[in-house]
Amino acid sequence: MRPHAIALLVLAVPFVLSSSIRARPRFEHREAGIALTRPDGWYTATMAQVQANREQTKLSDRELQVALATRAALPLIVFTKYREPHPGLNPSIQITLRQGLPGTPVQLLANAVAVMRRAFPDLQTVEPVRQTEVDGMPAAHVRVSYTLENRTGFAARVSSSLWLVPRGSLMFLIGMSGSESGPDVCGPECASALRSLSISR
Repeated sequence: MRPHAIALLVLAVPFVLSSSIRARPRFEHREAGIALTRPDGWYTATMAQVQANREQTKLSDRELQVALATRAALPLIVFTKYREPHPGLNPSIQITLRQGLPGTPVQLLANAVAVMRRAFPDLQTVEPVRQTEVDGMPAAHVRVSYTLENRTGFAARVSSSLWLVPRGSLMFLIGMSGSESGPDVCGPECASALRSLSISR
């Protein structure tokens, strides 16, 4: 998988126009070996809704626009804060599992962020890519902000925290996004979900 493919997995994480259903408190994907607790009161999006959301997202780069709608892997899980339809940016948590690539987590995530700038020209790095741990496993983290637009003319400033966690020949990509300020910042709820996350070795 090329760096731009990694970037596609973390593009358009926030939901703008979708529908969602209530999730059970603890989500476990046994085949992938991952589990986490959804924030209290949040909802789970179906994969059909994830795809519909991607098709409505407007990117600056035409190649990435097409790839996001037709080639980007669907996530294992997407949690959203509000039941849709919601009249604004809907904070969300997304986890995707993909084949790994050579390179350190920091190198891979930095390459993905560079490609994301093609999709979001005003993307700003709030916290630079750095080495960290997720559930005791080596990982990389970055926090960025950018303007997210869709085809209906909606636009909002987004703050996204992204983690890349290799596990053997695979890697998890975790995105948690919300507004830059106000009540829809992906704050304590997202921090709690990250702390609850467990990955089987």
